[in-house]
Amino acid sequence: MQLSRRKLLTKLGVAASTVLLNNCTSKSLTNQPFQINADAKVSNIPEVQSVRLGIIPSLEVAPLLVAKNKKLFAKYGMTDVELVPFKSWQDICDRTVIGTEFGTSDEGIDGGHFYSPLPELLNEGLVKRHPRKTAMYVLMRLHTHGGYIVVSKRLNPFGIQLRRATFSPWQDIAKLFGKPMNGAIAEIGSNYDLWLRYWLASMDVIPKQDIDILEIPFDEMIPQIKQNEADILCLDSWRTLKLVEANLADPAIAIGEIWHNYPGEILAMRADWVDKYPIATQALLQATMEAQIWCDDPANAQELDTLLALSFMSRNLISQPIKIFSQLFKNSPQQNKKRLKIDNPSSINSIKYWSNDGISVSYPYKSHDLWFLNEYRRWNSLPDDFETKETIDAVNREDLWKNAAKAIGVPDTNIPIATTRGIETFFDGLKFDPEKSLKTNH
Repeated sequence: MQLSRRKLLTKLGVAASTVLLNNCTSKSLTNQPFQINADAKVSNIPEVQSVRLGIIPSLEVAPLLVAKNKKLFAKYGMTDVELVPFKSWQDICDRTVIGTEFGTSDEGIDGGHFYSPLPELLNEGLVKRHPRKTAMYVLMRLHTHGGYIVVSKRLNPFGIQLRRATFSPWQDIAKLFGKPMNGAIAEIGSNYDLWLRYWLASMDVIPKQDIDILEIPFDEMIPQIKQNEADILCLDSWRTLKLVEANLADPAIAIGEIWHNYPGEILAMRADWVDKYPIATQALLQATMEAQIWCDDPANAQELDTLLALSFMSRNLISQPIKIFSQLFKNSPQQNKKRLKIDNPSSINSIKYWSNDGISVSYPYKSHDLWFLNEYRRWNSLPDDFETKETIDAVNREDLWKNAAKAIGVPDTNIPIATTRGIETFFDGLKFDPEKSLKTNH
């Protein structure tokens, strides 16, 4: 499939925002392996031993599943960590706003698995269903890579050349066959929504103007594709594989091809919980970091495969977990899709949890928060008075990440010294420079 390599943001442009980030220079970290301090522990006994974290079942939450199943949370004193599965990000948002009232509510959660920039939006009261501000902290990134854009089989005769010059006639033909071409994601405003819009714009196909992007819950995607309601979708690797195995879609591009080592989803928590329980927070971070390092070790790939399969199977979330996850983590003779690279853990686009190419995956760079807020402003019209720098500084707790990393024995050469990775380069050569970003943001 041929992809247009026109400028990724073209005339639409990202609404530039400049944030005066501290230490705006960065360098690659050492790629040398290191040994976790087996005797690592938090400074004192955690104030509480229980916490409720929401998750969307997916490969992205592997570090949290590993930390629980291999008793790493318990190792650091958090003996009662509950991972609560939800079907949507909105559910996670709803329950986080409720909170647990420090252990007295069974309805709420204390935080968990989020996409960017949802914690910032909650913090500022900009989530439509929750206009009241809920103070949040971003603690760490959980992964890089794992996302894909796929196209339905219906588009095979059209190819994937969606440049505006050729898109309109193909859209007219699609309508003659009964349905227009539509994009689709599980939730409007999610990271998958942003990636899909980003890619379409790179080919001068403008959402709303040239193509609609529909909100279709995960459970309804397969029937909607069969009914030709959705043709271009952005999904995680597990759901991508399900569509490919069902012979409904082909992968067009990995998100890691658009932005190599892109910032993935995050662990975020209510600020009041973190402020009240700083020792427990450090324990959660230390355990999850140790799990990330374990996940990235090729020697653990088979055990990780089994652990993920059994974790999902225990909640009846998929019908054939062993088959699906063995294809995700190992070479499969039935997997012959050229651009689907999730079956080989050594692939350039395989999901990583701790580090990749000498770059920290786990550390929550403030410049990445900035990028997501830029994109949100571009597509979702953040208020004109939105204070980008102040919000990032209030929500991003990279200081807690650094403390936890040092506590488990991560050497200084593996801990970022800057809040930005510097200039980021995208798949067509376009660059994102966080230093040049706040001049039009205020």
